[in-house]
Amino acid sequence: MSAPLLVLDTLSVAVRAPDGRARRILEGASLSVAPGEVVAIVGPSGGGKSTLLKAVLGLTRFTGGAMAFEAAPIRRPLDAAHRRLRAAAEAVFQNPLGALNPHASLRAAIEEPLRARGVPRAERARRAEAVAARMGLDTETLDRRPGAASLGQAQRACIARALAPRPALLTLDEPLSALDALVAAEVAALLTEVIAETRPTVLFVSHDMRLVRRLATRVVVIEAGRIVEDAPAERVLAAPQSDAARALVDCDSRRRAAFAAARLIEPVETVA
Repeated sequence: MSAPLLVLDTLSVAVRAPDGRARRILEGASLSVAPGEVVAIVGPSGGGKSTLLKAVLGLTRFTGGAMAFEAAPIRRPLDAAHRRLRAAAEAVFQNPLGALNPHASLRAAIEEPLRARGVPRAERARRAEAVAARMGLDTETLDRRPGAASLGQAQRACIARALAPRPALLTLDEPLSALDALVAAEVAALLTEVIAETRPTVLFVSHDMRLVRRLATRVVVIEAGRIVEDAPAERVLAAPQSDAARALVDCDSRRRAAFAAARLIEPVETVA
């Protein structure tokens, strides 16, 4: 087996509540992620899923435990090793319009991480256009500002921006939740294809088990700030062990049965 790309060792995150007490959002999370794995992080709302992603990226300070990236220990938030992780990672968030500069074009947004990495102008323009085309964005759309684009186009641009620098680690936090069902299906299909082609290591948060079935090689279940299940995706989907995973899988099974009874096709499953 190859060495892990990312290791979390009893990682904890606590925040100060209004009454002055420390409130733990994430507690003792341990996780080892191999290069090329696609790990879905699922569980009830408020359980700490997005907090884990933010702690990995340095957007939230972890208050206990440690991390390692490419075998380099990260002992405190934003130390030198943590900054190397941030430089090698890209993120896609839930709200595409909130993640884009409203005064810059989608083209400029996609080129932004390449510019930050010192890629020459001609090369970054070529790479940005190539990945944008792969995500279904034409030249006319690239010249629009976010406010003149649809939510689907804006989220495609966010995904293209994250993929353009060919990151070692790609994080996705509910990347389809702001989109309607048909647009989400189209974006999910493209995302699936691009991840299969480029094979980054992926951590993604989702409540949608359809997307988990489609993307994940492994599922991590978080409930009340703790990891309660961690297993290959097919095992969790077929025989979940934790209450949180069983609830998600049962809900997904009822949805699929309802679609089958009505002779409808689930959009995220079938659009290619």
